[in-house]
Amino acid sequence: MNSRLAKQIFYAAGYLSALFLAVFIIYLIWFKSAATCFDNRRNQNETGVDCGGQCPACEIKTLILPEVSWLKYFPADNQIIVAAEIKNSNLNYAADFFSYTVDVYDNGGVKIKSLTKNSFIYAGEIKYLVEPVEIDSKKIKEVKISFSNINWKLNEEFKKPTTQLREIKTESTVVSGFLTNNNAFRLSKIRIFGFLYNQYGILIGASKTELENVSAFEEKFFKINFPKNLSDINPNKTKVYAEAIR
Repeated sequence: MNSRLAKQIFYAAGYLSALFLAVFIIYLIWFKSAATCFDNRRNQNETGVDCGGQCPACEIKTLILPEVSWLKYFPADNQIIVAAEIKNSNLNYAADFFSYTVDVYDNGGVKIKSLTKNSFIYAGEIKYLVEPVEIDSKKIKEVKISFSNINWKLNEEFKKPTTQLREIKTESTVVSGFLTNNNAFRLSKIRIFGFLYNQYGILIGASKTELENVSAFEEKFFKINFPKNLSDINPNKTKVYAEAIR
């Protein structure tokens, strides 16, 4: 190989190397997507794929979604009241936010109504969801509920406040009583759920009310109204539950 050919090969190799380096730099700057917690790769300072380090804890990927213990609906004039008992089986994790969607299906299995709301659930908590849905109960065959957009938090980061219910009274289709905030801080919102049963212990109605901005150690009166069409109510079997958020 003569010296002229060797120089040509040398310069060509240098040119190609420089071109490759320039293209690689352009790719890194303009085209390569930045590492994220959702790219299905173990990068950044992650301890697992898309978890650990600056991403959510890997334990979150194994958490159990809220479980539905029971789901019922009750006719109420020109709408229905959907009620559900759900449970968070994770003892170390709460969710300060999640979405739930109520889907209503007709006799042909076609979805005819959908309603999405937001809520929260504490670690190991059993809680209740009660929502009115504007639809004729005669059109309904089935109601389902699903969960999404769950934002998990360690129990220490989202602890359940303590409240107390007393002097619960059931008079016809109205349930009333008093709620006390037992915490040394204000509660921004408290939902109070009521459930009515007949003389055989069968659940026949559900409703709810809300209290806002309950000061530390404050006591407030509440009243829950139920549909007027309910009958055969056993006031001794009424159940009332409260949930609060700071």
